[in-house]
Amino acid sequence: MKPISPLLTRAFGADGYRQKADHLQTELEKYLNHNSAGNSNPNTDPQEEYQYWLKRLEEEGGQERPTPLDTVLERTVHLLHPHYMGHQISPGLPSLGLADQLSGMLNAGMGIYEMGKPGTVMERIAIEQFAQALGLADTTDGFITHGGTLANLTALLAARAARWPGQTEVWEDGQTDELRPCLLVNEQAHYCIDRAVRIMGWGAGGIRLVPSDSEFRIRVDQVDQVIEEALAEGFTPIAIVGSACTTSTGSFDDLSGLADAAERHKLWFHVDGAHGGPFGILPGFRSSKLKGLERADSLVVDFHKSCCVPALCTGLFFKQGKDAYRTFRQRADYLLSFDTEDEWYNLGRRTFECTKQMLSLRVYSLLYEYGFPFLQDYLERVNYLGQNLAEQVSSRMDFDLAMSPDCNIVCFRYFPKTGNFSGQQLDSLNEMIRSQLIESEEFYIVSTRLRGRFYLRCTLTNPFTNENHLSAMLDAVERVGKENVDHLLSFGQNMIHS
Repeated sequence: MKPISPLLTRAFGADGYRQKADHLQTELEKYLNHNSAGNSNPNTDPQEEYQYWLKRLEEEGGQERPTPLDTVLERTVHLLHPHYMGHQISPGLPSLGLADQLSGMLNAGMGIYEMGKPGTVMERIAIEQFAQALGLADTTDGFITHGGTLANLTALLAARAARWPGQTEVWEDGQTDELRPCLLVNEQAHYCIDRAVRIMGWGAGGIRLVPSDSEFRIRVDQVDQVIEEALAEGFTPIAIVGSACTTSTGSFDDLSGLADAAERHKLWFHVDGAHGGPFGILPGFRSSKLKGLERADSLVVDFHKSCCVPALCTGLFFKQGKDAYRTFRQRADYLLSFDTEDEWYNLGRRTFECTKQMLSLRVYSLLYEYGFPFLQDYLERVNYLGQNLAEQVSSRMDFDLAMSPDCNIVCFRYFPKTGNFSGQQLDSLNEMIRSQLIESEEFYIVSTRLRGRFYLRCTLTNPFTNENHLSAMLDAVERVGKENVDHLLSFGQNMIHS
């Protein structure tokens, strides 16, 4: 009998693991205790970063050494740094990292109940608990998947099955040209909706953009006209998508108005609540900005965007639980039987993934350890930070606020009132501000374009960011802006003379 190699024995052994784990845990504790030190996002060139990690692997790799993971801490974005005000992702709760550690070590497939019994049941419970907290119907069911893009695509495939006659034939025989489906969505919606439409084979004409108002919310009064135009062009609307909220500005669409339109035209009503959906656990949000959420046929919620859950982790909810089973019909005799309709415990019947991480460990652990009071405190805090930043921007003469924020996303720009700047000059000025702030590693903010104009954009996800940090960021924007104004004006004069 061939013996197991010593290397395999050591690699899977408890002693070697303990040494590496203790070392990494020590570094992680230092990170948590000093998360306001250093930079929120160290600025390195992609090629420089590539050379660094390649050199480490060539010089040190392939040997029995301590884990290299602690070095990642020094070289990556730090969401818990109070100067992180960038993209829409919340800092992961430290204890939930332990759930990921357990999931990674178990490596259970989760496609069928036999491979992930605890995780499968935890997933059902987490979906039920969130559905109740969001005020959704008692008939709601769903599952957890890897990200909002995949969840939105899955929901829209279900919409196609529910609202498109002959879907059974389409699944077996392919799509024909007899019916050209399309959906309606806010022109400000996340790009993943457009991507889903194209993946489904509907083409550019399959997504009908509804104009938005001055606050970047969908104009419900334009829905009927967009539907008429689609029909006149030979398209058949089957769904309407509400944004809660839009990615660029954090604007919440009028969900009640969209639900009325969906019922009037017999459309599937889907809500992309990737960022703003969790705010529905706050009674004030649910009765105002999220009014009508409970009427959605399907809903997407990114737990990693607004619930401090490690990415990727997204909940997909269906008002009628049976709709979760509409999308996939492949037979896999070695794994699943499709003779029965409702096997909630075999997740591969409903999700794109067969093998997937035990994502439910993250959400269930969150609810078990802290519950919804923690989430309420967190969401109230980051929403407050968004309102405070908007107030500070409005109080400064040389700043322009894109809109009064609905949540923790704020768009603004530096706009010197003493000069006569063109729109293009203001765009260039703010682009320079953002670029130089990133290069200085002082603050991490991002940007967007609204109606063709360049805006600075902050998403406040770190609850330990405070009013002084926000003020310091605006001071930095103003300082860098003033440093570049003369250069911009002189450059413009030189262009004129040349």
